Amino acid sequence: MEKQACEAPATQNESSHYVCDDNGDMKCLPGWIGDLCDVPICKKGCDPIQGYCKRPSECRCKLGFYGEMCNKCIALPGCQHGYCNNSFECKCLEGWDGIFCSEPVCHEDCHPSKGYCDWPGECRCRLGWTGDLCKECQPLPGCMHGTCSKPLECKCEKGWQGILCQIPVCSEGCHRDRGYCRKPNECRCKVGWWGKNCTQCFAYPGCVHGTCNRPWECNCKPGWGGMLCDQELKYCETNNVTCQNGATCVSLPEEDGNYRCLCADGYIGRNCEVDKKKVEIVGLVPPKPSLMLLKSTTTTPSTVSEDLLLEGDDEYEEETIKPNSSIVSLVNENESLNETI
Repeated sequence: MEKQACEAPATQNESSHYVCDDNGDMKCLPGWIGDLCDVPICKKGCDPIQGYCKRPSECRCKLGFYGEMCNKCIALPGCQHGYCNNSFECKCLEGWDGIFCSEPVCHEDCHPSKGYCDWPGECRCRLGWTGDLCKECQPLPGCMHGTCSKPLECKCEKGWQGILCQIPVCSEGCHRDRGYCRKPNECRCKVGWWGKNCTQCFAYPGCVHGTCNRPWECNCKPGWGGMLCDQELKYCETNNVTCQNGATCVSLPEEDGNYRCLCADGYIGRNCEVDKKKVEIVGLVPPKPSLMLLKSTTTTPSTVSEDLLLEGDDEYEEETIKPNSSIVSLVNENESLNETI
């Protein structure tokens, strides 16, 4: 073949990489080999599989490889935590997974659906889950005395109630309005109340013989009076009170007049001494035109007085008219008034 090339000079041209010697033998120029001296000798060290050359002493890389000697592969585009042995390959480093080696391998016991990781070997919990391996549910934020069986739940422990299980359940029987508690099964009383279940009130300070229905009251027991129920009501028993005409005497505190007469029907006056049937209607007393003037006459050795009882709204007041005072006489409500002096 070599001799044929040299015997046919027409085949030799500028691009030929050989010369012919005197014997007609073909000799390749430096950097070329092959029967026709058409194969360049690549750069020393150039990978024979992954590299090639078109002229001597160069090293060109095939698709998918790079480097001075074409001994490095190009990984799969998008490969994040991997490497390659062959072109466009993505072999994951330890702790990474996926086509592009972009998925970290979580802790081996991390719950597959309740946990996740951003870096190999860790275990981060999804919303509503907690614990080292994300196997425990997370209670509702703020849950104080409760547990959960599913995420964001707050199931109250015994003795607690409320959305966040923050309200203690007071002892049984504790009055809901008068008592309260700070921990389960206790009963603390609000101001003014006391007792096991806060059902008893505090009487007014200093109340002696009285009781209360509400705090700070002093309701006197029978036979006692006064603001502090410290006055024994025995006026009727110890004094000769002249409640007349079958009236009943009721003892009162001193500031209320010591006693009161409960009159039988048909009688009026402080001591029930006035018989309504014998009272003469004598006129109107201004400036209360609605009050009727009732007349009864009392004679003493030196004076003559008129005891006038003002009748109106079932209450009576006594007035004394001195001699020579004016009196208006009313004979009949339908008749005219006659003035006498």
